[in-house]
Amino acid sequence: MPTVSPRSHTAAQCIAIAALAIGCTEAPAPAVTPDAAAVADAPAVTDAPVVADVRDAADAGPPADAGPFRDQYPLGARFPEGGTYDPTSRSFFVGSLGDGSVRRVDAATGAETVLFSETAPGRWWTLGMDVDDARRLLWVCAMDDRSPSPRAGSVWVFDLTTGLRVANHALSLARPDATCTDVAVAADGVGYVVDREQPNVYRVERSGPPSLFVTDPLLAAGVVGQNAVVVLPDQSALLSLVYLPSSLVRIGLADRSVRRVELTGPFRDTTLLAGADGMTLAQGSAWVAFTSKVVRVTPSSGQWSAATTTIADVPNGLTDLVSTPRGIYLLNGQAVRFALSTPPDPFALTLFTESL
Repeated sequence: MPTVSPRSHTAAQCIAIAALAIGCTEAPAPAVTPDAAAVADAPAVTDAPVVADVRDAADAGPPADAGPFRDQYPLGARFPEGGTYDPTSRSFFVGSLGDGSVRRVDAATGAETVLFSETAPGRWWTLGMDVDDARRLLWVCAMDDRSPSPRAGSVWVFDLTTGLRVANHALSLARPDATCTDVAVAADGVGYVVDREQPNVYRVERSGPPSLFVTDPLLAAGVVGQNAVVVLPDQSALLSLVYLPSSLVRIGLADRSVRRVELTGPFRDTTLLAGADGMTLAQGSAWVAFTSKVVRVTPSSGQWSAATTTIADVPNGLTDLVSTPRGIYLLNGQAVRFALSTPPDPFALTLFTESL
């Protein structure tokens, strides 16, 4: 199926696209240029305490030094579409469709601070993100979404020790009109970025320009394409999540092979505009966030050629899942309400207590 063209959205497609944090506006977007080297950004800005977010993290049982977690974190960040967890600082990080900021939330206290807020011209959203704990880096997908194109997809990299942005990669250097919805970092420190507008995955190193890693029709969709990505623990492949119609795709890291994971069981949500949105790994499975569903996807073999699914209902508004030593947390970012400009409920990160 073809991906949606930035210049040819129907009204329904525009709503669905905006629900994934890449909206339909009319001012032209300037090309994003990467930061020259490492720093050149102001120190992290601190806000009044609020509360936190969630996404991918370690897949392990509760270690003795995990520290305290709360069952729920009310969020100050508005429309937090994606997030992640840092096991070293014991912090959640979450983005915002409301102001394009990156926020840190202390898992023990719930205190929320602004790590970074973009000052460059544009209409900024921060989306999927991932922590490279070994190198103490936070990778963040960001979008300046001023249509018509060129849209500006970027990958920001932050030093978690200093709080400074140390790299700003313009994905347009890899492909014109590249967008950025999620990023996953492999064990070697390389980031892999999925594009929702085009059936592309980009390869990004901390130093050097981004490049096209793979393109394939299986990564496209009728309305909304890729929206989440993870690296399998054995580093053999990526799992890429296509939003609508929803599917799961395996991409080999060594041979760049692309194939759909054959799923047995439910893998959809009938809620308005709902598709496969966020994803994390835990307990040997991929866990997928739909707007009002959580789906556990368990592989039938280590190669992820096929898998079975089980499903649970959750409160409406889910945009991402974050794995932590305490368990999986549900990020209620309410992207559809953002798209429809309707008043949101309070934002929150809530421990998932269902057994699947």
